[in-house]
Amino acid sequence: MKFKKITSYIASFSKINLLIFFTNIIYIASSLLGIYKNNPEFFFENACQVVNIIFYSFVLLSFLFIKNSKLYFLSSLFLILDLPVNLKQSLQSLLIKYLNFAGSLDNQHLVYILIFFIFGSVIFLVLRFNILRYFQIYLLIFYSISLINISLHAKKADDTSLHIDNPVSSISKNYYFFLFDEYPNEQIIRKYNLCDPSAYPSVLLGKEGFENDQNVYSNFISTEKSTLTFLTGSFQTDYNVNKAIHAIYNNAFTQGSNYSFCAFSLFDNENRPNSEFSAFYFKDFNNLSTRKLIPSFIKLFSKRGVGRSTDWDIYNANAVSRLDILSDINHPHIVYMHFFTPHIYPLVWGQPMSARIKNANEWMLKAVKLVGKNDPKAGVIIFSDHGLRVPYIPNKLWNRNMLYFRNVKIDTNLVNKNGLVDLIKSIRY
Repeated sequence: MKFKKITSYIASFSKINLLIFFTNIIYIASSLLGIYKNNPEFFFENACQVVNIIFYSFVLLSFLFIKNSKLYFLSSLFLILDLPVNLKQSLQSLLIKYLNFAGSLDNQHLVYILIFFIFGSVIFLVLRFNILRYFQIYLLIFYSISLINISLHAKKADDTSLHIDNPVSSISKNYYFFLFDEYPNEQIIRKYNLCDPSAYPSVLLGKEGFENDQNVYSNFISTEKSTLTFLTGSFQTDYNVNKAIHAIYNNAFTQGSNYSFCAFSLFDNENRPNSEFSAFYFKDFNNLSTRKLIPSFIKLFSKRGVGRSTDWDIYNANAVSRLDILSDINHPHIVYMHFFTPHIYPLVWGQPMSARIKNANEWMLKAVKLVGKNDPKAGVIIFSDHGLRVPYIPNKLWNRNMLYFRNVKIDTNLVNKNGLVDLIKSIRY
């Protein structure tokens, strides 16, 4: 009896709606398979993040409740499938290649005009003529081929073993490493007039008793490679984001004999899940729902936000709160904190660099003053993983980062010669 009810219920849906739903399922299957093959170690974390769980629910509910075939097709095309987003990205690539597209506002408008024209035409044809079935058959074939192609693609094998040089076995006092993501060297700040002189880090930190070195450089211009190199104090035979994640828990500081090591980072197991991290480093669904709509909806109920709407100022505030606790611990310790600023992450895109440097300086001073109050004799090292990566600064200068320190003896010649990889080695603990 129950089986008859189920079959009768399924039969109540039109064939075209079933075809649309089946296409959506194939798209999800191909995306999940791609996510798995891209990074099997963190597959479940990525596939089951809050944004994606809501997305799966939306796919099911839209099938159950949108009975109008044309409306269901359009909601599937624009909110479930990745064709609109992929087309936008392809158009941008073509403009870059053939029209010297540089991401200006006018060219962004051109992309959206083209997208509006293409999909406006699709909407008109679907609503005006009886050709919905042909569009849907094309999409079914398109995503079926995509699923087959991904299935035949070899599984990506990443080496996650870490090579660690010069582990720090013991310390004579506490140390705090504060990394500010993409904070440029002050020489770059001055040369390109990135902020008011009163906001120069040497001015702010000089008042707090910090020395500085202006000749330091990072060995890489990517966060995962640079932080991995710093934490392990060595170059790796292979670089991948999984190694950077593991380095938070296995690095030159984690085998100390007389001290503990604590880290707060966008790579750690607490801050990484359900954040913008997936958009940066993991393959994920690439549609309007998961990229824009669902994160924006969750943002209404969560200050921190999720996915591409992650508010990293909340993350930075949590870092300072954690620092307040850690800097008041009595037993010897080393603390590593990764502040995600002045990086121009998407949530604040459009702010001038001066505003981003001001934002970084505010968190910097909060952290420094907190340590000064709770642990005044501790060594404090403030540095960045790489310099500012923007078109108006030559690529060769993107690795010009910063280094400021207080109550620490650093062999700056070693750091200037070999880069950030030898920062740990250069310190007398």
